[in-house]
Amino acid sequence: MMREVFTFVVSLLAPVVMCVPSFSAEGWMTDLPAALQKAKKENKLVLVDFTGSDWCSACIKLRRQVLDTVDFRAYAADKFVLMEVDIPLRKNFDSDLRAKNEAIASRYGIAGYPTVLVLNLQGEVIGGFQGGDMDMKSTIKALENAYMADVLLRKASMQSGEERARTLYKVYLNYPDGKSFARSYETLRSEIMKADPQNVTGIHEADAVQQQAKLFLAQREPLRIDCPEMGKLLEHQLRVALPQNRPEVMLERCQYAMATAQTVEDIQATLKMFEEVIPLLPEDKAAEVRYFVDTYFRDAAGLLNMLKSSRPH
Repeated sequence: MMREVFTFVVSLLAPVVMCVPSFSAEGWMTDLPAALQKAKKENKLVLVDFTGSDWCSACIKLRRQVLDTVDFRAYAADKFVLMEVDIPLRKNFDSDLRAKNEAIASRYGIAGYPTVLVLNLQGEVIGGFQGGDMDMKSTIKALENAYMADVLLRKASMQSGEERARTLYKVYLNYPDGKSFARSYETLRSEIMKADPQNVTGIHEADAVQQQAKLFLAQREPLRIDCPEMGKLLEHQLRVALPQNRPEVMLERCQYAMATAQTVEDIQATLKMFEEVIPLLPEDKAAEVRYFVDTYFRDAAGLLNMLKSSRPH
């Protein structure tokens, strides 16, 4: 009898639920225009979680350990309107909502899941993060950067010239990494460059470094790490590299030296290359490379044998 009553009550509630498509079962909104309208009314930003709720383990972990926790909800309550863009595998997912979600993901150039975007009141990306390996502390740090970016962008909208360029550059320095942010990152960079023809922010130099790094990577990409052409290319890149790009080329040259080493003397020469580049690397990367060197180069002969045995015959 109780089961029959429960089924009857659910059947009565179903039409009511279907009439409220702006929210998911967990209280996250599912309609972007409605979320933006709510954000304008409440003077908040929109936090959009792009997720695959039944196939993306990192998405599920992020929601369970961070975004759906009581602590996060308390933090986000007065800052963000929460919106979910779910693209699950299950076939019974609402087809209209799936089409809308896929269109939103395409609009914002989502390149991986999970991706969390923070949008301003105009629906423009101002921050967020990509990837599910985020704890509460790192998530809040990323969102605070986005919150501050909104403050700075509003300030920049009332400025002009070098003053505006300097404000925008502060946003640029803390902008999130990841393919999903590439479009908005490029737009911001172009805007700063136009506002700063005298290069008071250093944006033009930074752009030259970035463009050279992209060129170097594109030149190396089609080559095998152990082919002679790679060795010649790396020597050329090292000669022409801007100072900021030299460490990365030097590190790539170390990998080439390991891939082509034939004698213990070659291994010892490679060790010297590593010792030259480690002081030039950022602290976290330097620690990582130092650990690798200390672990594997203690036995030069053993490392050489391991490298030789791993090479294709």
